[in-house]
Amino acid sequence: MSSADMQKLAIAGAILFAAYKFGPGWAKAGAMAVAAGIVAKRVPYVQDVL
Repeated sequence: MSSADMQKLAIAGAILFAAYKFGPGWAKAGAMAVAAGIVAKRVPYVQDVL
């Protein structure tokens, strides 16, 4: 993974954390769903299925 990929993930993570920390309930649920999708695409076994 290159540093450009890490930077993109860090920016996305910061945005999702802010939505989870300071947003209303529906924003927290959405942030968790998006974060779960990002993590699932990085896990080798799940990545093959998606």
